[in-house]
Amino acid sequence: MKTALLILLAVAICFSVYAASDSRNGVWTAELNTDGSALQVTLFRGNHDSERRFGRGMNNVMGFELSLGSLTGLTSADIKSTAANVQFSMSRPAGKISFEGRFSDGNGAGNFKFAPSDAFVREMATLGYAGFKDDELLVFATTDFTPQTVRDLRALGYQPTQKEIIEAAIFRIDANAIREFNRLGYPNLTFRELVNFRVGNVNAAFVNGMKELGYTDISAHKLANLAILGVTPTYVRELRAAGLKDLTAHEAEQLRIGNITPAKITEYKRLGYTLSSHELSEFGIQGVTPKTIEELNAMGYGHLTAHQLVEMRIFGVTPDYIRKVEANGYKGVPVEKLIKLRMSGADELMTGK
Repeated sequence: MKTALLILLAVAICFSVYAASDSRNGVWTAELNTDGSALQVTLFRGNHDSERRFGRGMNNVMGFELSLGSLTGLTSADIKSTAANVQFSMSRPAGKISFEGRFSDGNGAGNFKFAPSDAFVREMATLGYAGFKDDELLVFATTDFTPQTVRDLRALGYQPTQKEIIEAAIFRIDANAIREFNRLGYPNLTFRELVNFRVGNVNAAFVNGMKELGYTDISAHKLANLAILGVTPTYVRELRAAGLKDLTAHEAEQLRIGNITPAKITEYKRLGYTLSSHELSEFGIQGVTPKTIEELNAMGYGHLTAHQLVEMRIFGVTPDYIRKVEANGYKGVPVEKLIKLRMSGADELMTGK
């Protein structure tokens, strides 16, 4: 509690000083990771220009990891101290970030100042990229982006735009990543596919895991979608253990969209519903939950088919709706009639709504 209060106080003080400042100044918080080798750092900036260009909440907050070895003037003892005032810095090709503040028991907060590198700006200009904003240069610094990355991308056939260069920095798209995707069976990816792979955390473990499960002919676009949605090898194995064998990639995707889990499958079975993958997807997407089925059972609407349950949700025939109908003196109305009443709008005469 003491540590949390310290950080909140530091942030409040720093924001009062820097809230109206440009993106070269701002507030930082940091937390030592579990193995003690790096800090999880978050930067907060008061730059309203980036908010206009990128949208509220975007680019004004930036999180990244810093190894302790990349920092000058900060020791592990400082970080773990019960109370230590600190000043330290990080130098990267794109510029230098100077930090000052306080650490307590592995958590810290304070303010920072960013000094962009003129040499970096000049070298990027020789490559055809100029006019970077301070917040963009800060992104390059925190991601350790170098002009050589641009040369490497061009050598591999890519001609990234200025916006794509920033994305390359954010998502750490470089020659090594591209070669790894080539090795995994995905050569000649477009730049957008590279970004989507990074967003979905597509790596060797993910690709090989999917291949082991039989998904050997999935396009880059589909693979990225699966990864972004969370259709991981672990998720597919869990579904198989729950009885869903031989799922296609599309079926697995729909189940994930519907937030279908092994626990839900077990609950549906307990309530008497052994469902196909398509039925499970419909239940999930339309919101037919085990709780809904239990409520309907308690109201006398047991033994409904999967199709009836889905139709009821589509047309808004919920337990609450049925209770309103019953409160107006209409008890035990068959499901089919409730759906027709809802579709026709005649239910307004019954419920008074």
